[in-house]
Amino acid sequence: MPTTPDAMKPEEIRLGDWKRILLGNAPVAFLLETFARPLGIYLALVVVLRLFGERMTGQLAILEMSVMVALGAIVAVPMHMPDRGVLVGRLLLVRVLGLQRGLGRLGVERRRVELATQGDLTSLVKDGILLTL
Repeated sequence: MPTTPDAMKPEEIRLGDWKRILLGNAPVAFLLETFARPLGIYLALVVVLRLFGERMTGQLAILEMSVMVALGAIVAVPMHMPDRGVLVGRLLLVRVLGLQRGLGRLGVERRRVELATQGDLTSLVKDGILLTL
């Protein structure tokens, strides 16, 4: 099993070590920092979601769903890792916003891009009759 420099050795793990279980091995300063990190990332995420527009809160296409998953992955690491800065997470949020907006604009201009990113509509019922696909 590969070990990292921060990996715990089996002899360091004790069941009654409540300080390690509850607080981990992070310095106390990082524990105080954990109150500020999520707030900053959350505010940036709210701003980016507002800039995405109504599509992100309504019916989602595959592209919007993938962006939502990516946003979750982007904001998770800066909130929880003491060695990662929050600026990188914020820059990634803005980059994903630009990518989404760019694909949306390109989809309006080119039908093939829209079909590739949004899919096409299919009627399921016509004049009360279920259509076969």
